Amino acid sequence: MKIANILFNHKKSKNDNQILGVERCFIDYAKYLILNGHKVVSITKKGMVFKTAVQETGSQFFEVPAFGQSDIFSILRIAFLFFKFAPDAAICHSGRAMFFTRIARFFSLKKFPIIAIDHGINPKKFLKADYVLTVNSYFSKELISAGKAVGTALVIPNMIEVPKDFTQPVKPAFRKPLRVGSLGRLYPEKYFDKMIRALPILRQRGIDCEYVIGGVGHQEDFLNSLAKEIGVENNFKILGWTSDKKSFFDSIDIFILPSFGETFGIVLLEAMLYNTPIITSNSWGPDEIIEEGIDGLKIPREDGEKMPELIADAIERLVEDEEFAKQLAKNASNKFFATYTCEKVGKKLSDIVEMIIKKS
Repeated sequence: MKIANILFNHKKSKNDNQILGVERCFIDYAKYLILNGHKVVSITKKGMVFKTAVQETGSQFFEVPAFGQSDIFSILRIAFLFFKFAPDAAICHSGRAMFFTRIARFFSLKKFPIIAIDHGINPKKFLKADYVLTVNSYFSKELISAGKAVGTALVIPNMIEVPKDFTQPVKPAFRKPLRVGSLGRLYPEKYFDKMIRALPILRQRGIDCEYVIGGVGHQEDFLNSLAKEIGVENNFKILGWTSDKKSFFDSIDIFILPSFGETFGIVLLEAMLYNTPIITSNSWGPDEIIEEGIDGLKIPREDGEKMPELIADAIERLVEDEEFAKQLAKNASNKFFATYTCEKVGKKLSDIVEMIIKKS
């Protein structure tokens, strides 16, 4: 099958050297569709930092300016590519990609299904796609409620690659002080401040705890100021952009994802891979990835005021029973290898795309 893989991310700076979630998915889709026997052409905006990574997958690569919805020049170039390449399906990783693709398909005089990948929190913007793949069932149900036909809103999880020469890490006993870590952009919806506010509660309970975040974002000053304000600045550190995930997980005892809004949670897969006990909120994606008391602990996100105390309760539970914490991590690791590797998800993606093409 011939697949057009398309991403126009207007929020992405061409000078930004960080490959984030949507870009990583765009690259992985190209790679694993090719490994499953498909021919892929990847289409994106000029000057994107992930160009080399896409080309290394073996995908054909095509760039257009994609200045905006009135950029008829880019639309016609894509239409010509569709006419020449004759894709069996187009996969769109953003609303802008879908907009360009729908118009270009019309001008190309070709008929093929448009498959939108919903990475965000507004799946309804993809209602005009022929099919939508969401990363959690909450959004697929929302699409169906909004009028999408049953069977055209499907769920496919995100995936991560297992590093070459990977060996399963064996976690030592919890450190003293305990070290809790998070990964992610420093944005309000991540609720990292809730974990900072849990530090003095833990201190009152006799648990000395440090908290580190691997990430960048506009809340850095706010988080540092908050830590100083409540007297835990010596127990809190922002590490900046963290690319060496093995070293990060080796350096922490517990991983926490307290997000209010998390569509999936790739960082949870990384914690599962590196055998690290998990505490997460019950946001959309994490709620489906983690089973409470089996492969992690979950805290409700609905009452932000109570979250610091609930986080402290969960951490205290793991500290008081390290064997339980280790069993959670082991179960999570087993789930990762059974469900979320690139090989597993890549095969599922290929099967779904082939099914859509055969139905269209």
